[in-house]
Amino acid sequence: MDIILYNIGLAILITIIGYFFGAIPNGIWIGKLFFKKDPRDYGSKNSGATNVGRVFGKKVGAICILLDAIKVIIPIYLVWLFMIKVPMYNNLPLMADIQTKYTVGDANYLVRWPMYWLVILGASIGHCYPIYEQFKGGKNVSTFYGSLLGSTWLLGLPTVAFFVIILKLKKYVSLSSILSSWFGTILAWIWAILSLTVIPVEYISLATYGVCLDCNYIFAIVITLSAMILTLRHSQNIQRIKAGTESKIKWMK
Repeated sequence: MDIILYNIGLAILITIIGYFFGAIPNGIWIGKLFFKKDPRDYGSKNSGATNVGRVFGKKVGAICILLDAIKVIIPIYLVWLFMIKVPMYNNLPLMADIQTKYTVGDANYLVRWPMYWLVILGASIGHCYPIYEQFKGGKNVSTFYGSLLGSTWLLGLPTVAFFVIILKLKKYVSLSSILSSWFGTILAWIWAILSLTVIPVEYISLATYGVCLDCNYIFAIVITLSAMILTLRHSQNIQRIKAGTESKIKWMK
């Protein structure tokens, strides 16, 4: 029972860590610091990179995308390193690295599932509802892509390609974001199933930049929740697309 409570407490703590990182409102702070404007007062009234780029220029929007991706990638790796490197329980780290888990086993470790993925869930909520700025944030697009690309290129790059294809065909950033998030989610589930059955552990680490992040069903579940948050945050965009009033990009032919 103590182990269960410890796991629950640690899971809550990791989600909170992800939240406070994800809640960093890069677009708002960039706007206020360099332009003396709040992007939420203009355009779509949103603090995400798309509206930031619309209000302050494409370069600023690109910087915002990068910063919003970084703010979820950093805590994922920090929590992962802490959990597999720092002795905490019976002179062992909290959890086994992926090679140990799939070769020797992890029965002696306190945590037996990749709890560090809860950072993504916390960061997604924090990005959309930042405590630092009256809980009025973005729509989880950059955070979602940061989570996917920062974790595995094998799933991230095809998702980016899918986003570009939909954007070129339909010219809606919102629609491209929604559809590509679910495309990435499907890939995450396929990879999770395959990694449990037919993919050798060395190929798993190859897909995660040589770092042994365990993209199993926990990763797929969290990515699914992140895609759900993204979709819900785009509810007004969906209504505008149906009504034919959603703005289209003009810079891609």
